[in-house]
Amino acid sequence: MIISLIGWKGGISKTTSAICLATLLARQGKTLLIDSDPNRSASLWARKGKLPFTTCTDNEAARELMSGGYQHTVIDTPARPGPDDVVAIARGADLLILPTTPDPLALSALVQLTQELPEGANYRCLVTISPPSPQTDGAEAIQALKRHGLPVFERAIRRRKEYIHAANEGRTVRGIAWHDWEAVWRELNDGKVG
Repeated sequence: MIISLIGWKGGISKTTSAICLATLLARQGKTLLIDSDPNRSASLWARKGKLPFTTCTDNEAARELMSGGYQHTVIDTPARPGPDDVVAIARGADLLILPTTPDPLALSALVQLTQELPEGANYRCLVTISPPSPQTDGAEAIQALKRHGLPVFERAIRRRKEYIHAANEGRTVRGIAWHDWEAVWRELNDGKVG
């Protein structure tokens, strides 16, 4: 399976989502995360070698794919791709994940991005960096995306300090933060996506 994460806005947790999805896919088979974002945040996170998958840059991807025997690939794409790039990214993936924070500007950018997707693109929106309860920003964002007729994961990824610790230590996310990703994984495996 090839999953690409795409977004027009920075700070939407695209790289963190790529790391977590690659971790989930690595449970099923050998997984490669391709870091195409110029910031190289995924490569920096992976530098300590504690992740259960291989990470490479887009410049290294062809060689790695030819020699690696990977069952799954996750691509962390550059922010703000042009219309032609959006179409190419969509055509090159089995599934697109479109992360967004629950704020109105990010949601608006996401809706605009979906209008650039080619017809028949397989994608799901993912609300990230959602304030924990009792705040309802994440649930409200999910409902707003549904009102726009967009496919969206039922679980918002809540904001937790654990993500900062995991990135600093170069490891996977643990604890309460990981429960959100387990819920996303169940949606993927229940056939709701893909």
